[in-house]
Amino acid sequence: MNESLPASTQTQALLSTNALKIWAIIAMVCDHFPYMLQPWQEAYYSFPWFLLHAFGRITAPVFFYLLALGYRRTRNANRYTVRLLIFALLSYVPYIWYFHNAPPDAQNFHNLNVIFTMLFGLLLLRALHEIRNTALKAVCVVLCLLGGWWCDYGLYGLAVILICDIARGSRRGTVLGMGAAMMVFVYANISSVFPDSAGPFGYLAGFSQNPRILAYLIVLLCQLLPLILIARHRVWFPGLAAEPRPGALAKWGFYIFYPAHITALLLIRLLLLA
Repeated sequence: MNESLPASTQTQALLSTNALKIWAIIAMVCDHFPYMLQPWQEAYYSFPWFLLHAFGRITAPVFFYLLALGYRRTRNANRYTVRLLIFALLSYVPYIWYFHNAPPDAQNFHNLNVIFTMLFGLLLLRALHEIRNTALKAVCVVLCLLGGWWCDYGLYGLAVILICDIARGSRRGTVLGMGAAMMVFVYANISSVFPDSAGPFGYLAGFSQNPRILAYLIVLLCQLLPLILIARHRVWFPGLAAEPRPGALAKWGFYIFYPAHITALLLIRLLLLA
């Protein structure tokens, strides 16, 4: 449930929804910029680029959290769904071209951007809450999971969205649930990238032999950074004035910025750095 606002907290800066979005957008630009200069493997493992990627871990969990919150607040879920679909499609070609160094082809066409992740997450929530027929609900849930498998952040992204929906109204439940999902994600990723490290204790011994493990682990552990911001979201504290409904810029800003900044970075790389 929501928490009362302690006296000591009254002088501290709580974060509005727009502030969360701004933090996420700044982190997103930091995360994506290194791909303009070098392949992703070098960007993730090389100093100082991996620090930008570490800061960039703020973005996706914040928007997954805001998606679950937005679904509960939206006046029209159909419009929300169509909006996500439109901007996911607008981002499709520049995303693949920028992050996979080639226009969509037979090898990379299935790599879907994070707005697709949010789209399948929204469809998952709608299936769970709006479909009454059990068989149809099960089919739609499976289809959402299959679609999410091909998206950026994959099933982890859908899990975070679902956790935020289940724990709605509870700051502690949201933060702990997201944190647990993030730790599973961290372990799964580092195990897949460094399979020869023989488990968590093997990673410790491997740091001295392969510094890339440490850099990658730092990036992954920074998945926890957005929890600090989410825990300070003003929605958790009653007694505060309600946030005004978002204007056009706040509502559409992220969706426009996402394909726009990837396209701009792609064009800079193609025209100036080729």
